[in-house]
Amino acid sequence: MLSLISMRADFKDIKAIVVDIDGTLTDMKRLISLEAVQEMRRMPIPVILSSGNVVCFVRAAAKLLGASDLMIGENGGVVQAGFDAKPFVLADIEQCRRARDVLLKEFPGLEPLDETYRKSELAFRRNIDVGRARQVVAESYPELEIVDTKFALHLKHRNVNKATGMLKLAAVMGIGPENFAAMGDSANDLHMLKAAGIGIAVGNAGPEVKAAADYVTKASYGEGAAEGFAWLRRQL
Repeated sequence: MLSLISMRADFKDIKAIVVDIDGTLTDMKRLISLEAVQEMRRMPIPVILSSGNVVCFVRAAAKLLGASDLMIGENGGVVQAGFDAKPFVLADIEQCRRARDVLLKEFPGLEPLDETYRKSELAFRRNIDVGRARQVVAESYPELEIVDTKFALHLKHRNVNKATGMLKLAAVMGIGPENFAAMGDSANDLHMLKAAGIGIAVGNAGPEVKAAADYVTKASYGEGAAEGFAWLRRQL
């Protein structure tokens, strides 16, 4: 059964939809759903990609998939408005680097991902004890956190997330958070779904993400995203 709860915003107020990539448009092998892309291109409002990945990846994905030239990278830490625009960096990566050095003493095998391209946070392979890593970071840098997206571990500032990235874009666009719909699957999508006027969770989303959504799709991963796009398009 589809899960549908009372809406927080009128559909007529929705001006754009912010969509996670990994686990929402893709499966766990990061294979994109062509059905989701097809439905995304039918949307009458801008589709803004939001990811924990670096913004250059998001930019390339947006161009290839036909999404908006507005984008959110690094879990909201980097926002770009225009394919050739200078990105906004919303967090200081230096503190993350210092915390990374502390983690390396506990986990010598800590393996960074895309570190050269990251501007606001750091990401690592999921090959360490996440609980212990969170404890180490909390003891040394309580203003930071580790988020597990099931694709990577992200060491980031607690007060920066996909919702703060969405708020930055809202300011650029001259609208409010209530004018966005948002769709995702993972813990790093939770703030975004809560802040948006309409939240959509795909069927593979965790219980907390589903609880925050106004609509939960029957299908999972990209097929769920296609379903979510089609559902929202019917309401607009």
